[in-house]
Amino acid sequence: MRRLLACALLLPLLAGGSAAGTDQPFRARGFHNDSVHRYFPDLNSRFNAVRYGRWRALEIAWTVGINPDLDREFSSYLLSLLGDPPRYPPEPHLVAPRFARGARPVFEALVWGQMLEQQLTDALASPDGSPELTRQRLARALAAYQREPYALRDSDPGGGGAAAASTVLVSEAARAAPVSARILTSGTALFIRSAEALAGTNFGEQRWRVMDTIALFDRGFAGEFGQAPSPAPQPPETGSENAAALRPVSYRTSAPVVMAISPVLADQLDRLSRFRAEVFETLVPGGVSSEARRQRDTALRELVRRYGLPAKGIGGE
Repeated sequence: MRRLLACALLLPLLAGGSAAGTDQPFRARGFHNDSVHRYFPDLNSRFNAVRYGRWRALEIAWTVGINPDLDREFSSYLLSLLGDPPRYPPEPHLVAPRFARGARPVFEALVWGQMLEQQLTDALASPDGSPELTRQRLARALAAYQREPYALRDSDPGGGGAAAASTVLVSEAARAAPVSARILTSGTALFIRSAEALAGTNFGEQRWRVMDTIALFDRGFAGEFGQAPSPAPQPPETGSENAAALRPVSYRTSAPVVMAISPVLADQLDRLSRFRAEVFETLVPGGVSSEARRQRDTALRELVRRYGLPAKGIGGE
């Protein structure tokens, strides 16, 4: 009787876990967890806005493809988010439910990659961190990530792709949605520049460097939508040949201090940026017709195999 009662109590928990559609990643234990949330709330809220924006863009692209409609909807969505930035990170399976169901291995790889990205900034922002302790924390986070079946493997053994991590969106996807492409690239740049700013020697140095990074991000975003004068260079006009010419941003080229602290983890995050950009390239057709879905799913399967991920779970396969 007791066993039956215990089983009955466990059933709702098991059902709830399966309904979520994904195994939630567990971060490495430590005092440094959520350091950005605790000590740099303004930066954390912008991180969360970028995270929400990434998942929302994937959800839209999965269903309707990448086109001017996505450009308008996504830019409007992110604009509203930055007007009142969220304090807490998104639950990906709730923001992008169709994408989570239809492209499970891609979804899982991006979820685990987001967690690794958060571990880097939290370790760098922790007030009790010393150079050696920070390296140890990052090494543990990287080891835990690499044990996961959805960890990205190197698709470019020659190493040439790391420097071009954010420039993959230079073809069809960027031409179809140039504003969204620039917004997503600026979001990647925010994480990279913030990590470099948090690698300061003391809390005071971190504070002013983070403030400068936030100001740069806000000015760039305001200039993109014409909300306020921006001292940053104006983006190329939509439809021009240079509309898709996105400026290269990567840890290898833009975060030398982070590279010195943990080069393997920094390269892994560059790989994640490259993977995310290539995912958007495969989603250009969307799912508006059976032929578009077939083309999209075939391209996604080829992509995940190149990154060492299982292809099962894409498009009902």
